[in-house]
Amino acid sequence: MKHKNIILLGGSGFVGKHLAIELAQRGYQVTIPSRRPHRLNELKVLSNISIVQANIMDKDELKVLCKGHDVVFNLVGILNENKKNSFRKIHVDFINSIVQACKTNKIKRLLHMSALGADQASGSSLYLRSKGEGENLIHTFGQNKMEVTSFQPSVIFGSDDSFINRFAGILKLCRGAFPLACPDSRLSPVFIGDAVSAMADKVDDSASYSRRYPLCGPETWTLQQIVELISQSLNKKCKIIGLPNSLAKFQAMILQNLPGKLFTMDNFRSLQTPNTCKNGVQPCSTSLSSYLDGLPDLYSRRPSYDEYRKQLKR
Repeated sequence: MKHKNIILLGGSGFVGKHLAIELAQRGYQVTIPSRRPHRLNELKVLSNISIVQANIMDKDELKVLCKGHDVVFNLVGILNENKKNSFRKIHVDFINSIVQACKTNKIKRLLHMSALGADQASGSSLYLRSKGEGENLIHTFGQNKMEVTSFQPSVIFGSDDSFINRFAGILKLCRGAFPLACPDSRLSPVFIGDAVSAMADKVDDSASYSRRYPLCGPETWTLQQIVELISQSLNKKCKIIGLPNSLAKFQAMILQNLPGKLFTMDNFRSLQTPNTCKNGVQPCSTSLSSYLDGLPDLYSRRPSYDEYRKQLKR
């Protein structure tokens, strides 16, 4: 093992928790900075995961946090802007802070999670353009004596995700019909276990330096087909009504001003870009349809300390 000590930025999120476990199981020492470390108690059963209270958005604090590590893994990202955090602040400016922290601590290995469809020049949404700019920025700096790898996942699903869970929650409240925006948007959802395994595989793989890896599942669906699959798995009789773009935009204009921002105009624009991988890319193996067969059981329980201990012993 070439690298041993990894600082995982964004490790308190959905992908971060699963990636931390995957890396720990492979023998890496993982540090997760978090403003609210008490929310990560389930990870503390793993002896090689350290959780520290910190504000990674503070440039000076980030430099101190990175000291003693030989890998930085960045998962930080947002789907919607708010008063505190803009796409530029999180997806672009923060990349500059990471690079400076790496240079200060002479860290050469840097891995980064971007997004499928990210494109600085022609992304269909501000989210995708800012993701593309941040990805390009990190690879540009990577040409200067740094070993950079980035990942471009399609939407990621798993038992504690914010994708299937969100639709499942809405469908449980459905009484007759559910109006769905962008029903024809195409996605190739990737399972969280496959995604973090693919990411962890590249930490010590020199062939991955300067590479960008799309991550997709083996199946491609329209958004309406996915929501219908979730509805069927829940045994919920709810008619999914696809909205034309005019009504979808109207829905977004209303919902983006409500608490929680269930759907925004920027989300609408993102869904205009197919969230699929090009021909020739090796997909991850777990299919959404087979996974959803067990949806009621999967979502009726929560991860326990015993489950994490069993994972550690494998």
